[in-house]
Amino acid sequence: MRATLRWAHSDLRTHRGEALFLVLATAGVVVSLLLATALFGYATNPWQRVFTQAHGAHVTLHTTVSADADRLTGLEGVRSVAGPYPTSSLTLSSQGGRASVEVRGTRDRPEVGRPIVTSGHWLDPATPDGVVLESNLARALLTAPGDTLSVPGTARRFTVVGVADSAEPRFRPGERAGLVWALPSAVADPDGQVIGLRLTDPGDTGYAVQRAVTELGAGAIGEVATWQQARAEAQGDNRLLGQVLGLFGLGALVAAGFAVHGAITTRIRGHLRDISVLKAIGFTPGQVVRVFLIQHLGYALLGAVAAAALTEALGGSVPGRLGDAVDVWQGLPGHTAALFVVPVGAVLFIGATTGLAAWRAGRVPPVPVPRPAAAPAGRLRRAGPWRRAHGRVPAGPYGVPRPGRRAPPTA
Repeated sequence: MRATLRWAHSDLRTHRGEALFLVLATAGVVVSLLLATALFGYATNPWQRVFTQAHGAHVTLHTTVSADADRLTGLEGVRSVAGPYPTSSLTLSSQGGRASVEVRGTRDRPEVGRPIVTSGHWLDPATPDGVVLESNLARALLTAPGDTLSVPGTARRFTVVGVADSAEPRFRPGERAGLVWALPSAVADPDGQVIGLRLTDPGDTGYAVQRAVTELGAGAIGEVATWQQARAEAQGDNRLLGQVLGLFGLGALVAAGFAVHGAITTRIRGHLRDISVLKAIGFTPGQVVRVFLIQHLGYALLGAVAAAALTEALGGSVPGRLGDAVDVWQGLPGHTAALFVVPVGAVLFIGATTGLAAWRAGRVPPVPVPRPAAAPAGRLRRAGPWRRAHGRVPAGPYGVPRPGRRAPPTA
């Protein structure tokens, strides 16, 4: 083992450029995979991105107006409570059609379930009739900031001042009402209220709902929505896109592995003379394989660790959509696991390809076998009996038969 480490150290000092190239190549592959993972989560799971940015509620309760929401603050497992917000059910009409909506009265954007404004601005007391529409509802009504909505059968008018994304279950015509935020003064006659619960453990939604029903009473709660239901509804449309991107990501990993394998194989082929010398002085084939395997695994591990640290520290500072994707990805539940699994998988894949190349290096003979020397240029082999029998005798310069040779018969 000592001789193996000494040779590896000597090889590193002699070929520093090749070692640096392998480390940088591994780091580039791992950084690309980590950024691809961040973009994958950003593109295929927009609901998770909105939920993370909005600090969405894990449980949303629709209760009666008389329900006391303060009693939910001290429940075990509840980190924070949003609301209660008064609500009113209406039907809004626009040039794009009609939709059943739930108008929710609030003045400031809440910290739990905070809507993400995508166009326009948030509610302003200077515009008492201003409303902010949930993005899916705005697309269904074909409305944008500045448009006017009416309530059929009444003289009420609302002005759209903004459009926002929400992590709550989205609008479905005929199945689920759309979400509209308005000032409390716009909800003159509320028919209920909404309470949002953010839990310490997101997996304890069932237990939290049971405690809330016990605390408020079964008759006080009309509808319950959990974050798992909202995620399942939102992810259904992006499943095919996720499979396609995952297939391309797997192909990129395989291509990167083959590229690194080619670089390592080329490097080992350049050391055939050194390998022969090692075997001549007593190294066994297993020791030769172990030398190259340990050496290149060390390079791969160094590059993978550097890539993970670089992505974690500086990934969010990349300008544009890529930096936003890394910021969102760092707040997702599976971020830590992906940050560990991707570099480890890359190192193991590189180790497997290196093992194959090192195994071939272990089969190199102790003394290089010389290649058979080629015949000198300009000299031909002696004609065989068959060629002599058929008169095919090599001719001399300028097509003249050589002396002592029989000329081939002419037709």
